[in-house]
Amino acid sequence: MASNSSDSPSLATVIVEMDEPYVQSILQKTFSKYGSLMKTQTADEYDSAEKSTLQGKLMHWREYEKIDWDSVHRSTSVFANAYCIRKGLIRKAQMAFNIKLYTAKHPESVLKTGVPETWIFELDDIDYLDEALMECYEVEEGMTQNEDIEDPALRQQFILKPSLTGRGAGIYVFDTRERLEELLEKEFESDDEEEEEEEEDEDEEGNDGSEVRGGMLSSHQAVSQIREWVIQRYINRPLLLKSHGDRKFHIRTYVLASGDLTVFVYRHMLALFAPHPYKQSAGDLNDHKAHLTNTCLQAKHEGFDESNAVDLFWNLDLPKEKLDHIFDQICRILKDTFSAVASESTSFQAWANCIEQFGFDFLVDEDCNAYMLEANAYPDFKQTGENLKSVVEGFMAASVATAAEEFLLDSKDDASQDIQKMMDDARRDLVQVFTHKTKRKW
Repeated sequence: MASNSSDSPSLATVIVEMDEPYVQSILQKTFSKYGSLMKTQTADEYDSAEKSTLQGKLMHWREYEKIDWDSVHRSTSVFANAYCIRKGLIRKAQMAFNIKLYTAKHPESVLKTGVPETWIFELDDIDYLDEALMECYEVEEGMTQNEDIEDPALRQQFILKPSLTGRGAGIYVFDTRERLEELLEKEFESDDEEEEEEEEDEDEEGNDGSEVRGGMLSSHQAVSQIREWVIQRYINRPLLLKSHGDRKFHIRTYVLASGDLTVFVYRHMLALFAPHPYKQSAGDLNDHKAHLTNTCLQAKHEGFDESNAVDLFWNLDLPKEKLDHIFDQICRILKDTFSAVASESTSFQAWANCIEQFGFDFLVDEDCNAYMLEANAYPDFKQTGENLKSVVEGFMAASVATAAEEFLLDSKDDASQDIQKMMDDARRDLVQVFTHKTKRKW
């Protein structure tokens, strides 16, 4: 990306370097609207420059592993588009642990009911399954009770998720001990094969074969290196809409966390639908296309129809009061979630010179109760697709405007009236849900 030149001095330099062209192009377009207030610099230009000669404010908007964390940590004039330490939010097991601590201290919290019952499940070898399940005795008890229930649709169901992966990788629904063992054996066998292939690749290429993005590992790495999962009680009576073929869906909510610490929800949420109807498949746990709603999984299959998989939340065929009720729950759940993780400094540190975008996933049951499923760093914006690209563009504009106002401009008065209006317009759909002195603002 070529640098923008101007006769007037720039107040800030921004390095934009994202691996996904879909995101990179949106960011380039967004930052270009700030004209002489900022100049953009290529990663190569920054990496080759003598750091002692750099002047003014500098912002890294890059992949997590490419951010110059030493500079971010040492300087008050260097900013980043991610928090360095936030595993307490994005690692499923760590977040479950933090929420458990928080709800023990705050039993009135919405997190008591707004998150599915969750167990941390660690297993180094399939031979130690009995010992591992002792830590999840409710799961063991539920599977035992299911043995006397013939209709699979009436059984207690659970969902197994690797703690570190995203994008639907390695997720399975189960209801019996036999099925759980089969799934785990398959995972362990796949890991052994994967490790052998990686060892061969390392020998040939001379690297460690690691692929870490935003603190997340590939599915096989997460299982083979960490062997840590969460088990959640499966919400088997989800809200279904006839207008969308009675297919299960989850809500993708984009969230912006800024500084130390203010959290915003972007109002324009998405509904992501499974390809197969749910009712006919409620008891068929092998039908992943009825149970899993991740569009990144669907996009790999021939005949994928983007318009059939993603819709705007506020366009769903529900009365406005129900949509408002769901949104209100999501805001309250997010408020307490950030309150929970922000109090655990060993796993979440909100540095004052950082800002980060997250993608939270929620499921709604047939009674319109919302449940938070997980949080994703560096969310897969591309799954929004081309038809609803305006949602991502709007969120990026709001995020950049927040970074500009909070970090990059010495004063909002430095901006022209046109740019001030652009920033205000961009942030209009951000709803503040948390600060250290939170008051309800939605």
